[in-house]
Amino acid sequence: MGHIIMPAFAFRASLSEDAGVRSGFALTQQDMLDHLDPDNDITRQLRSDELLRLPSDGYADAVGDLLFALGAAETKGMPTLATRFMRMVGGDWRDLFEFDQMLQMEAIAHEYLRRRNCGADDQDEVYAELRELFGGKASNVWETLQQAMAIELAQSPFYTRTLDKADAVALSALFKSEKLPNEANRFFDQRFINYLAAQPDKLAAMNWRQFEGMTAEWFQREGYTVELGSGRGDGGVDVRLWNADSPPGAPPAVIVQCKRQKTKIEKVVVKGLYADLLHEQAGSGMIVTTSDISPGAAKDIKARAYPITSANRQEITRWIGAMRLPDSGIVMDFDASDAGAKA
Repeated sequence: MGHIIMPAFAFRASLSEDAGVRSGFALTQQDMLDHLDPDNDITRQLRSDELLRLPSDGYADAVGDLLFALGAAETKGMPTLATRFMRMVGGDWRDLFEFDQMLQMEAIAHEYLRRRNCGADDQDEVYAELRELFGGKASNVWETLQQAMAIELAQSPFYTRTLDKADAVALSALFKSEKLPNEANRFFDQRFINYLAAQPDKLAAMNWRQFEGMTAEWFQREGYTVELGSGRGDGGVDVRLWNADSPPGAPPAVIVQCKRQKTKIEKVVVKGLYADLLHEQAGSGMIVTTSDISPGAAKDIKARAYPITSANRQEITRWIGAMRLPDSGIVMDFDASDAGAKA
């Protein structure tokens, strides 16, 4: 690989854009700098106002580091296509390919991706050559290569990516905006889920309405019918849940109170939720909090046999991890199965 020579400000703008279109985020340069390792030599150079000469693979690694920090990639850096494929196959790759065959496969795969990326008419012949290398090998190995190629095309800055500005979401919206996705049966943006999985320490800083949306999203994915409250003036019930087989008009199976706060949940919140539970004739109540239930509140729940449970920060972190879908959605736009249909 060669080197890229540009002023530091141009590198910052380029890196913000390259990571942004591959993660689906509209990133400011400060967002970019905040999510790079401050001790990394490239990060220190990017903070300067000098003319920089950076190795192209170092620049690609910086893009990969950003995608990892944003939750859009599984690993740091930008591994080569062959390395990515070998990791996905595991130690068995040595039983499938000689090392020189692996290098040949990588070279042909890159040429195919280059032609596909620019819409060349002669991409099929390169694809056929690549497919021939896998003759006689298990179909899942070929599928693994397609997956590796898809990730390579989606994440590597050496391939052109575009993203309509209308489809990008500002990372700051997670912390400052009350606006939730305007789509049926979707309460929280997948990009925010991926981000929080990579940055669980940011949970307590997210906007209160986004926190409610995240809670609703989790229970919908768990199979409940979900009603998210209006947010302001919702009477204290943030989320209502019904079992999938509940008849129309039935009272909620669970009502949920969301508390994004640092202090522990006190008795008054528990008593308020129990009053709402009785009023709505709900089966049970739940408090979802970035903190935890105070000992006094927990004692009251047990002593009075309130049908109330809680999900604390640790449990929410587990939810986020279970919902995480890196290498998917807006990041993945390479349809490997479509490529297979051309062979």
